[in-house]
Amino acid sequence: MSYLRVLVTGPPGVGKTTLIRRVADYARGLGLEVFGFVTVEVREGGSRVGFKIIDVNTGREAWLAHVSLFRGGPTVGKYYVNVRAMDEVGVPAIRSAKPGSLLIVDEIGKMELLSNDFLRALEEVAPKVHFLGTVFTAYKSNPGVRGFIERFGFRVIELSRTNRDEVYGIIVGELNRVLGRPI
Repeated sequence: MSYLRVLVTGPPGVGKTTLIRRVADYARGLGLEVFGFVTVEVREGGSRVGFKIIDVNTGREAWLAHVSLFRGGPTVGKYYVNVRAMDEVGVPAIRSAKPGSLLIVDEIGKMELLSNDFLRALEEVAPKVHFLGTVFTAYKSNPGVRGFIERFGFRVIELSRTNRDEVYGIIVGELNRVLGRPI
């Protein structure tokens, strides 16, 4: 059996999370179970103050990063990262994926990689699931991420505001192909 192996990259705010949510909805419509997590930005007064991680299957969520919470921990840019959120929500969401299901991971990025178990969980689960995720634009500079992408033969697609619908069609077409459905 062949599996979907797609990662989407692109600048912040281009629509990566929206895209993988759309594909997840499409997959559910085909009867495919969906596991994994999305990361959503949280705004207060028009300014981004942080990110929450949400398990797409259970709805469980936690603060992944915030501009003022979690001081004393690791930082990425102006955000203090709550590594426990990845260990308690993200990693279990990955490991809960059933064989043959669709795993969505939003994202493989600097914050998520602060968890020692994150990449290990991806390596454990990837061989037995369809995998759609997002990846930070500088992924090639991280040997662990680059190796993961190469080992599992991921196609990395650059998303822009002008190609969003086209990329959605490409991913849905690829999913239908690996599932043996008419395209």
